Amino acid sequence: MPLSASAHPLKLSASLIQHDSKQKILQMECKVFIDDFQLSLSNSILKGRDPNTVKRADRAALIEQYFQKYYRVKHNGKALTWKLNAVQPLYRENVLIIQFKKIPIRLRRGSKLTIKNMVMFEDFGSAQTNRTVVRIPSFNIDDGHPSTIRDHSISYTLGSPKK
Repeated sequence: MPLSASAHPLKLSASLIQHDSKQKILQMECKVFIDDFQLSLSNSILKGRDPNTVKRADRAALIEQYFQKYYRVKHNGKALTWKLNAVQPLYRENVLIIQFKKIPIRLRRGSKLTIKNMVMFEDFGSAQTNRTVVRIPSFNIDDGHPSTIRDHSISYTLGSPKK
């Protein structure tokens, strides 16, 4: 298992945002390399403190705080607040799967959804890439978007052709 962020050259996150029109909910999941995320969390939220020293009960709030800062999703200009549902570490693969609770949301024609994925750019700069997949079947959206340090946001106006 890698011991530091420099142990692997790939700097990447992969996330999925999907809407269920029957339940009227939006859900999100993000996969990151454990060591990279720990470094970024330590630098940005913990201000250099080792993440392993944080009490288990306080860890969810730290992850939520991180995502509120670096992964913003807005619906019609209003920021959505992601609450942690589960974290699943895959130690052998050095991957952390972060799942958030479902958010009730009513998407209509003309609704605007804006996603800014800036996860780990402060720490790894242009070496970092964040892949965001957006699935909104009721508006025929099944889109993959690579977020880079120069282009880290994507917007959808539901019911309008993608630009």
